[in-house]
Amino acid sequence: MENRIDVVLTKETEDQILQRVSDLKKMMPFLIKLSATDRDTMPMISDGRKPFVEKAYDLASRSAIINPGANMVTTGLNDLNLFSFLMSLENELLQLLEMVRDTRQLAGGEAYEVARYVYSKAKMELKMGTPGMQTIVDELGKLYKQGPATAKEPVK
Repeated sequence: MENRIDVVLTKETEDQILQRVSDLKKMMPFLIKLSATDRDTMPMISDGRKPFVEKAYDLASRSAIINPGANMVTTGLNDLNLFSFLMSLENELLQLLEMVRDTRQLAGGEAYEVARYVYSKAKMELKMGTPGMQTIVDELGKLYKQGPATAKEPVK
């Protein structure tokens, strides 16, 4: 068993990390949750459409004939600026989330491998007649069978 990660976070560090995530949420009280219907039916700017939107606002601000009104242009530009910032923020957060997920998977996988080894060793000791092993094997066996299947073969 290879141990690729061995990290101990203090309770204080854990609390600080969670507090900073909470602080980020508080800094953006305007964040919303769309319904699935809204998400599916609402038009969205993609990377390919952003230049179109930017050009439309540029032209509208320079041509009174196509300008829908100063308020609409101003609020639209505010939305466009927010969109651009949130795109950058989302990219940074997705990178962080990917690293968190991968590290969580590695830490969980390593912990699970050791637990399977303990279970296997307890079953071996039971076969050898070591006193007290039946209770341990029964207890671990119940919990082992409850978990979801993994890509690896179960310990026999």
